[in-house]
Amino acid sequence: MNGRNKPNEKICIIPGTFDPVTNGHLDIIMRAANLFNKIYVTVFINSAKKNMFSSEERYEMLKLACEDYIHAGLIIADVTDKLVADYAKTKGADFIAKGVRAATDYEYEYQIFLINREIGGNIETIFFPAKNEHIYISSTFVREMIKYNRDISPYVPAKVCEYIKNIKN
Repeated sequence: MNGRNKPNEKICIIPGTFDPVTNGHLDIIMRAANLFNKIYVTVFINSAKKNMFSSEERYEMLKLACEDYIHAGLIIADVTDKLVADYAKTKGADFIAKGVRAATDYEYEYQIFLINREIGGNIETIFFPAKNEHIYISSTFVREMIKYNRDISPYVPAKVCEYIKNIKN
């Protein structure tokens, strides 16, 4: 724990590329908000991924999606190019929260959990299974809808939808 954190404060990192942030992401964030005192919802810059949106645009969308929680002081939106485990250490976080839609997501995220445990000490990962209404929503799916000028409003928070419309026009 670093000097900025209060004793017994439960701090969580919710990492992602958020390209763009979806209703599924927001659901995981809201569910985690019921368990933690402070959550860093963080855009991680992954050089291996080709993104539709810049890191600055993804950060802005994340702030819009989490606006009410940010104002309440529960959530801090951030962006970094650090490894998740290293970033968690700098924030005094003992937990990482991840959403999983299917067994393939779980298998991948479990491997990442093992890596984070190895390099991050005692950091724990909590998996939130996707709710039925979000199980098919992915950022990849939303990017395809954007590419073909389809309505994305059922899949992303309203403020994110408006933001995307404004930058794509």
